[in-house]
Amino acid sequence: MKAYFFLFGLVIFLYSCNSDNKGYKVSGKVNNGKDKVIYLSSSGKTDSVKIGADNHFLFEGKITESDFFNLYFNKMNPILLFIDTTDNITLETDTVNFAGNYKVSGSATSEQIKQLQQKLGDAFSKIQKLYNEKIVNADSTHIDSLRTVFTNESNAIVENHRQEVFNFIKKNPSSFACLPAIYQSFDSRNPVFNYMIDAPYYNLIDSVMMAKYHNSKHVKEFHSQIIEFKQQLLARQQMFNNNIQQGMKAPDFEVPSPEGNLIKLSSFSASYVLLDFWASWCAPCRKENPAVLQAFNKFQKKGFKVFQVSLDKDKNEWTQAIKKDGLWQWKHGSDLQYWNSPVAKLYGIQSIPSNFLIDPKGNIIAKNLYGQQLIDALEQIYKK
Repeated sequence: MKAYFFLFGLVIFLYSCNSDNKGYKVSGKVNNGKDKVIYLSSSGKTDSVKIGADNHFLFEGKITESDFFNLYFNKMNPILLFIDTTDNITLETDTVNFAGNYKVSGSATSEQIKQLQQKLGDAFSKIQKLYNEKIVNADSTHIDSLRTVFTNESNAIVENHRQEVFNFIKKNPSSFACLPAIYQSFDSRNPVFNYMIDAPYYNLIDSVMMAKYHNSKHVKEFHSQIIEFKQQLLARQQMFNNNIQQGMKAPDFEVPSPEGNLIKLSSFSASYVLLDFWASWCAPCRKENPAVLQAFNKFQKKGFKVFQVSLDKDKNEWTQAIKKDGLWQWKHGSDLQYWNSPVAKLYGIQSIPSNFLIDPKGNIIAKNLYGQQLIDALEQIYKK
């Protein structure tokens, strides 16, 4: 699987007032590329040249506005470049690892794109190596525990990569390299970023680039997509709020514990209880668990309880996460039906973590309290 992007659709036009446009050049060396045909494409236009006997190639052309280009032998494995009207870009690569290990100069944005894609490729390689070490040749008697180790360690690799990209975006929010970066994906089903979780970074790119490049066609397209994302998020929140509103009675349900015993929400009556939806595979949930544990340790003697309902589908991964995160002190339940969980549907869960603070009478008094918010709310409750 290639962790690189073929972005014909990612076309950005910037206004250029240079009437004496001498054009751009893209030249380079492809080791072992003699006599192969190489392509340079953008905006529906494709040029091609034959690589010379010395493994060198040269593209020359004119554009009125800066643009994203794909350089490739194979459309599914391109090098993504950002070319301004008079850029003179040089590359060096080889035919074996064409887009995975190349050098580029002459375009700061193209260099940033390369660095960010290289970080993604490195993260993917680490996960592949970890899978080979932990899973491929695993003894059947230890496979469950090794799967848990693989899940936890691979999640840590992904989270580390996410933070590196976030740091780049915070330092360079006006760079056009942010656009392919925010759409990075390990494969079609595993995007690295999601607006539901990472909205502040999408919004930062949008606001800065709209202010600086408001005439750019693609910046406008990105802005339109952000508006659509916001509308979708608002619709989900409204649906969620319409289903379960603060002040209403918390719908009762029962789910199996890890031991197979049915646990009812109503069994927590006479106590303040945090109903917390999470999953072992959910990195933001695992990141929030220490805050829930902190709140529990601080207020458990005053009667505070936690009931976590997992959207897992693998029992072993669920129970191993409980142990690893130190969550054994309170009740847990799951029907192991993933997003098809009837309890999740009953509460209108669209994303996790999601939680509900329920009073001793069974009424929902707050929703989605995270970190210090939860502790502050409990301090107010137990002051009374």
